Amino acid sequence: MEDNLKEQLEDLRSRYVSLSIILDELWGYHPSNPNFVNIIRAHSEVVDSLTEIEGEINVLEYKINSLN
Repeated sequence: MEDNLKEQLEDLRSRYVSLSIILDELWGYHPSNPNFVNIIRAHSEVVDSLTEIEGEINVLEYKINSLN
């Protein structure tokens, strides 16, 4: 019985921590947060960065392949 209660308590604590982490992450995007992340702008910036890195990867792969 006591082991079962301890297991339930540990499960609830784990769920609480997980949900607290999610809540903290969501706060970053909440309009009431004075420093909220504009998700549309952030998405665009990440896409631009990925495109730039992809280009750099292609250039490096070409240079490496040219050496062989």
